[in-house]
Amino acid sequence: MCAASLLAGALLPFLPGPGAISCRAQAAPQADHTVTLAVFSVNDFHGSFLADPAKGIPGVVAVCHTLDSLKRVYPYHVTVAAGDNFGGSYFSTVTEAALLPVMFNEMGITVSAVGNHEFDNGPDFLARRWAGAPSRPAGWDLTYVCANVTDSLGRLPGYVRPFAVREVKLSPTRSASVAFVGLITSTTPEQTRASNVKGLTFDGRYDVVLDRFKAAPSFDSVRTADVRLLLTHIGTRMDGGQAAWDDRDAAHLETISDTLYHGILSAHSHQPVCGRVSQGRYPVVQGEWHGDYIGVMKVLLDTMSMRVVGAEPALERVPVGRSYTDAEALAWNRRIDSLMASTRIAGGYPLGRVLATSEAHLTHDRDDKHTFTELGTLVCESYAEAYRRTAGAADDDVVVGVCHYGTVRAPLPTGDVRVMDVGEVLPFSNRIRTFRMTGAELMRLVEFGLNNRRYGRMQFNGLEVLADSADTFRVHALRYVQPATNRRVEIKPDTPCIVAADEFMTTGGDGYPVSLFPDAEEIEANLPTTTEAFIQHIQRLGKVCGDPARVRKLIFPK
Repeated sequence: MCAASLLAGALLPFLPGPGAISCRAQAAPQADHTVTLAVFSVNDFHGSFLADPAKGIPGVVAVCHTLDSLKRVYPYHVTVAAGDNFGGSYFSTVTEAALLPVMFNEMGITVSAVGNHEFDNGPDFLARRWAGAPSRPAGWDLTYVCANVTDSLGRLPGYVRPFAVREVKLSPTRSASVAFVGLITSTTPEQTRASNVKGLTFDGRYDVVLDRFKAAPSFDSVRTADVRLLLTHIGTRMDGGQAAWDDRDAAHLETISDTLYHGILSAHSHQPVCGRVSQGRYPVVQGEWHGDYIGVMKVLLDTMSMRVVGAEPALERVPVGRSYTDAEALAWNRRIDSLMASTRIAGGYPLGRVLATSEAHLTHDRDDKHTFTELGTLVCESYAEAYRRTAGAADDDVVVGVCHYGTVRAPLPTGDVRVMDVGEVLPFSNRIRTFRMTGAELMRLVEFGLNNRRYGRMQFNGLEVLADSADTFRVHALRYVQPATNRRVEIKPDTPCIVAADEFMTTGGDGYPVSLFPDAEEIEANLPTTTEAFIQHIQRLGKVCGDPARVRKLIFPK
């Protein structure tokens, strides 16, 4: 278990209140021979070990303490993860998620759904990720469950299982079995680099997949389990106070009504969710992200018949900014401080080095994804600047940086800006690819990026766009703002342009057609990664000033 001590009165018994979101299901009254078996879930943690009150991130110590408190309230329990355990955090990326086995071991997590970020380094890397890792605790292992991913031969990859069963001790002589059947979103190929999942198929016919596995002889271990849950890296959301699926293939989720399952643990959409979904009206819980909440599925189990007589989902908020001074908290702080001091990025900088100061808190709200942001523009400037410096481009050359909206994962804080702060903005560290384009081709790219409704508006720098919009943007003309002089130059259909883009979007990520980035027009250039380019750009600026002019890109005809 994680740290066992609590500050006096730090956590009350698990009841709705200021720190909790709770939705109550219709469960049978608890009799003398019934117990509450709690299934705790952590989802979309993204390696957020470092507490950061300014960003609302509680950190690993607070997550562990909250979970330990819940375990004392619910002595019969099991804890699982719902995917995206690492990735999306710069600290996690540059330290290769070294602390995750320690965290999961202390939490008792041995089962996880597979998230799209589990593929950030490809399936081969995932398969051997913890093999020989010095931080891997003795005897600890992690089983990834996912029933709807197949390889080029139509088989489940060797690093996943379709389901897993864990035992929960009810007494010295009796246990309850809990089965977890895994699913991953079918949009995974659009949400990781295409090369990372080459040859893999992510089946969005979720209902068909579940029915197919019921015929497998090994499924008897699930069918005979006392508690049976779906552990999914598929998003849900609250819609008018009701839980709903948030997935491209939601229709295949809505039809699920099999009485075999008692509830659903969801992930991926980064929303706090607590309610009921699908035709089966299953209780569902999802704990936002970064450890903001711990999901709780409270299962009422009749110990005479070993039947589930009710299930209730709830969320427990993990406190942000609370100080912990017990021995386990100090041990975690030592581990983190050691990695902060010893981990260095390209150029030899430690993570704590101050690169610049910022006069404004620059945000990039993932819930307001159909807009331009100053932070998104700064990121794109860094891509274009990286190419200009490497290629020796002239001031009047049209060089435009572009990025997909979701690549920016954190704000840039006010005051001193460290390597860590800049890295957290772009934690994925993708390759920058550069392409020759005509003005007409650039216009097509911009028009697609403006109308990318599912994943958000493409960010870019150096362009003013003359467009109109009723329901869909239509681009009429582009002007290029030269960086040295701020002079505006019309981009004609045959104007030569250079576009610097993060690799993710050029290979189909976030739905961008690969035809917008033809391989034949790629320029071979030895550029830094996206994160390195942004770090270098912020350091060159020295001071970041809030400049609303950076986000004025769209011009509508009168």
